[in-house]
Parts: sequence; structure tokens; C-alpha cells
Amino acid sequence: MSNPPISLTVSDVNRLVKTSLMEVDGLKNIWVKGEVSNFSQTSSSGHMYFSLKDNLSVIKCAFFSFQSKNYKGRPIKNGMELRIFGSISVYEPGGYYSFSVQKVEELGEGDILLQIERLKATLSEKGIFDPMRKKPLPKYPIRLGIATSPKGAAVEDIIRIATDLNPTIQILVSPCLVQGDEAPKSIRLAIEALNDPKWEVDVIIAGRGGGSFEDLMAFNTEEVTMAFFHSKVPIISAVGHEIDRVLSDLSADATAPTPTAAAKLAIPNVTDILIRIQETEDRLDRSLGHLTKFNREKLHGITSRSVFQNPMTLLETRVIGIDEVMNRLSLLGKTLLLQKRNDFNKSEILNDRIIQQINRKRQLFELSHNRVQHFSPLGTLSRGYSVVRDSKKQVISSTEQIELNQMVELILGKGRVMAEIKEKIKE
Repeated sequence: MSNPPISLTVSDVNRLVKTSLMEVDGLKNIWVKGEVSNFSQTSSSGHMYFSLKDNLSVIKCAFFSFQSKNYKGRPIKNGMELRIFGSISVYEPGGYYSFSVQKVEELGEGDILLQIERLKATLSEKGIFDPMRKKPLPKYPIRLGIATSPKGAAVEDIIRIATDLNPTIQILVSPCLVQGDEAPKSIRLAIEALNDPKWEVDVIIAGRGGGSFEDLMAFNTEEVTMAFFHSKVPIISAVGHEIDRVLSDLSADATAPTPTAAAKLAIPNVTDILIRIQETEDRLDRSLGHLTKFNREKLHGITSRSVFQNPMTLLETRVIGIDEVMNRLSLLGKTLLLQKRNDFNKSEILNDRIIQQINRKRQLFELSHNRVQHFSPLGTLSRGYSVVRDSKKQVISSTEQIELNQMVELILGKGRVMAEIKEKIKE
């Protein structure tokens, strides 16, 4: 009977791996270059931890304080391109390998970060990040749309928080990839689907949970950034943790540091609203009570007046006043009528006197007219006589004043005639 194989512990395996890797000369005292991501520094010890990556792979690095104190370059940050010197080491308790950094040389800005900064500048010039273009979030949404991975913790956190805040909220999930080469298109299509009017979505949360710089790259692409910008439904960008900042945060209508915070931002707390409604109702009840009491007292004060107790007293006063006015008017009318009658009588007497005077004047006029007519040349002419005048209007009283064939004017009692002298007869 053969002996059973010896079983190794996890620690044994990790120790063997460490020993094997550290004995490889090709992994000791080597230079490695790449772009920095996921940089962090322990404040108490001063140790620096970051990842170094290229287009295909990532390696974790540790730059301990006893080595980093000799570094004189610019502060290390994400996106920097570095050349680091050191060796591969294995962290046995965690079961992973990393690169123990001894020396760091800066090569320049990383290509990926530069591309993001260039895209950010281009979109900013187009006004994509203009705060004036952002839509306000609805105060009381009925239906919430979520664009994220259906398998991640983000969607569970959003649904849990949203339903806790408002148990009646309707939730519509549009699943999509949130990392990888296909993620940008998938996120865009998910946002566009939630914008379909038939779903009647009031607000959208799009994003994912935390991750490395590389994990969040989909939300730094132009396709996703513009999908946030073109969303007709107000949209919240909820990507990563508070230290992460992606381009979709800038083009969204609102930004939350985490999906949980996005749910709190999008959905009002129904309990708080009900409390405010109850407080408002109580204030209205008190206000209406005070107003009712005030108006009741005011009404009582008005109705207790004598005029309301016996309204006829008000009419009696008015009737008496009207009677007095009517009496005064009647008396005044009679007085005026009597005065006018006296004036009329006086005018009749005056009229008679005027007629008498006119008659006397007419008689005197006729008498004077007759006398004038009697002594007037016209009166003589009317009895058959006439007056002869020459062309110079001189009266002719003798035949010696005229010549034969001379034209003369004869003035008759009625009218005038012209005559030519044909013959002169002496008396």
C-alpha cells in the first residue's frame, strides 16, 4: 500500500513561490517602465504604493520610505510615466507578488492621462461641461432608471437605498457593461434605452462601483461622456469613489461620489416629506384656527351693533331725513313759483305799457310821414309832375338850358326815362 501524498499548507505554497521567484536572476535588479495608476501613500509611514501599467499588463509596486527618501523628482501621481529600478518580491500573507522599488526616474506624462486631458479640453471648448446646460433633477420622481452592470454591487446598493427612501418608487434597470473594450457602447445604448419616452423615466443613475483607474476608463471616453450630455432625462453620474473623477461626471446633470450617494440624491426621503407635510398641515390648522377665531370675534362685534339688532332704526333715520328734504324742496318750490308768478304779472303790465307806447309812436310816425309826403318832391312827382336833368345831373327849368338833340333824364313819380330833345317851344 503506497503512502498518501504530503499535503502542503497555503503558507508553504506561498513560501515556495517566493523562493522560486527571488532566485531568478532575471527578476532581480531590473529596470521597468510604464504609466502610474492607483497611486496612494501611507501618511504615517510614508510608504508609496502604485501600479505600473502598459497597454497590456499591470504590476503592483511598493516604494518604501527608506528607499523613497532619496527620490528628488516631482511628486508621483497617476498618469506619470516612470522608469523604476528594483526586484520582484512576494508578499506571503496576501499571496501576491509585487515590484519592490529602489529607484525612480521620471520619463514624462502617461499617454492615457494625456489623451483624457486633451479630450477634456476639446469637449470643454464645445460647451459640453457648461453648468448652464445642466437640467435640474425632479423633486418627486416616480420612475428611476439605472444604467449599470446587473451583477455588480452598485445596482443592489441603488435599489436598496431608493426603496428605503421611497417604497413606492418604480425602478427600471438597463443592464450594460461597465469596463472593457465594449463598455462605452454598452453604456451609451443603456442610457439611450432609458431615454425612450415609452418608459416614462424621470431620472437616471448611470455608473458603477469603485475600481482601479483602468476599470473606470469607459467613463472617460468621448462616447460615454456625450451619452450623458445628450440624455434628455436628467442623469446622475455615479462612478467610483470620492477620489475618482471621470469625464462623465462633468457632462452629467449631477454628480455623486458613489452609487449609494446617487440614490440619495435622486430619491427624496418619503418619511421626511410626510413629516414636513404633517408639520405644514399642523401649521395650517393652527393658522386657520386663529383666523377663524379672529373673524368670529370680528363678526360678533359687527352683529352686536344696534343697527344689526334693529335694522329699522337705520331706515327710520333715512326716512325722516328724506321727509325733511322733501318738505324743504316743496316749500322752496312754492316760494319760487310765487315769485315767478309775480315776475310774470309784472312783465304783462310792462308789455301793455310797451304796446301803448309803440302805438303812440306809430301814430306820430304816420303823421310825420304824411307831412313829409305832402311837402316832398316825390309827393309832387306822384301827382303827375316830373323833373328834367341834363347829363351833369343839373335840373333844367328853362328851354334856354338845353339844345336840340340833347339827351335828358326825366325823373317820374315811379322810375326814370331818357329822352332826346327834338323841338323847343317857347312860352
